[in-house]
Amino acid sequence: MHLPDGKTLLRYCAWGVGRVLFSASLFGVNITRATFKFGVWLCDGFENGVKRLLKVYDALPYAGTPITQVIEASAVVVEEPLEIITDIISAIEGKQVMIIGEMGTGKSTLAQYLAYTVGGRVRVYECEGTPTDWQGLEVIGEGENWTAIELGMAEDLEDLSNQLKIRTERGDGALAGTERVMIAEEYPELVSKVASSGEWLERHARRGRKAKRFTVLLSQYDRVAAWGLEGKSDLADAFYRIRLGKKALAHAKSLKNEQLINWLKLDQSHCLLDDQPLKLPPYREMKAAALRGGSTIFQPYADNVNKPEKPAENDLKTAHQADFTENCSDNDRVLWRLIVRFGEGKSDSTIVTEVLGFTGKRYSEGVALLERLRKQFGGTKE
Repeated sequence: MHLPDGKTLLRYCAWGVGRVLFSASLFGVNITRATFKFGVWLCDGFENGVKRLLKVYDALPYAGTPITQVIEASAVVVEEPLEIITDIISAIEGKQVMIIGEMGTGKSTLAQYLAYTVGGRVRVYECEGTPTDWQGLEVIGEGENWTAIELGMAEDLEDLSNQLKIRTERGDGALAGTERVMIAEEYPELVSKVASSGEWLERHARRGRKAKRFTVLLSQYDRVAAWGLEGKSDLADAFYRIRLGKKALAHAKSLKNEQLINWLKLDQSHCLLDDQPLKLPPYREMKAAALRGGSTIFQPYADNVNKPEKPAENDLKTAHQADFTENCSDNDRVLWRLIVRFGEGKSDSTIVTEVLGFTGKRYSEGVALLERLRKQFGGTKE
């Protein structure tokens, strides 16, 4: 073997010196890091020791005092005050409303108060009410007339489509003064009896407030399945739930909030808006607003200024039919669509009595209405 020449040896020696310098610098960094870690460990240990000594030092004033007294003095719980909602109209802005409570808790009174405060025409779907329950309002479905409710909800859907079309073409300003409020008493019962109730609820939940259509649903049941909303969390979120009476108390107990439970027990005007405490206006104030509004402003079809005044009748279903007969425009179109949908394969007499709802002495009026609609829309029954 040949030994490297002097230049090669010198080059390797220079490389070796550089390598030693790099290793020395890394070693220095590691030693410095270890030194700092040791210092941090010493500081942590010193801090923990001082904290332990401080606990002993703080306990010196209690020397000779029974330990139970010290624990009791340090275990006082300070409750945060409840943030109580008092302006219900502002609180429900932007959503529809469900009112949940047992009989006698004032659901109907609260629904009317909300309707009159929001403003606009009011329509009530009620299958079991008495003539005095909703005085001065348009009531549909009395005496369990499910066909009338079906007709009314179909008309609402047509109206909603028209409102959204106007909004798309002319903007929100064009809908000013066209507000309407629809109250559905015991809505869960309608779910099982009225075929269009599901579509009615879904479309108003999604688009109703944009179209100036406000729905108030009433029920004694606080279960999602009863409302036909099981598995439809997005629709349920479109509603505020106002819980009254025992329903509010039961919900507060499910939240395990003792402070809220005690507050609900103090007054009948205390209730819940979703999970928040809500104080309603005094009952007399809500009742007075209902009586005042029901007797003056919110008459059915108040916007049809050229429509002749109808005679006052206890049977509002009959008044609703008379209104269809006298007002030939969008109402006729809705009626014809219902005839086409529900009258297929049925005789004229069945259409008149079951679809249009004209019976007894008014049967001849129903026949005339059916013939007029056929001539008007150029259709014939298959």
